[in-house]
Amino acid sequence: MNKEVYTTHAVPGTHIYTFLSEGKHGRIRKMVTIDRIEKPLLNVGHYELYNLGFGDLKIRNNEWILDDSTRTNNGDMSKVIATVVQIAVLFLREHKDAILFFQGYWDSKSIKGGRNQRNLLYQRAIESNWEDFTNEFVIRGVISSKIIDYVNGDTYDEILIRCKI
Repeated sequence: MNKEVYTTHAVPGTHIYTFLSEGKHGRIRKMVTIDRIEKPLLNVGHYELYNLGFGDLKIRNNEWILDDSTRTNNGDMSKVIATVVQIAVLFLREHKDAILFFQGYWDSKSIKGGRNQRNLLYQRAIESNWEDFTNEFVIRGVISSKIIDYVNGDTYDEILIRCKI
């Protein structure tokens, strides 16, 4: 995937990454978190399951908060998504025993339309880079808590990605 990305900063000793989105609404701090799911509801075998969270970085009471409910519309969506994908790819390459789990936040637009808009955005990123991704990664979809093979054009509740071994 050869797309323009933002410079990211990793918080030492964590799987927290930050970057600045620059667009029509100015500079907006973004954050990606990758957290191990201690008791996964999905059966992923011997792999460790990690959740990828993404959104605006807010500071409340001197603490960093990930706000995944905000739609910034800063005009740089492809660069932002490419940056998140780059973080995910680097994480998976370093953690061969990991499965990255992600699903978009159900905002009011998603609820009104009956489809998770952020998941659709993630799926478009996967599908537009399908050949590159499937050379290196196994991609699965989840529908009603059932893990199935990912098929381009289908809609999933969650998405799972791991390195091929």
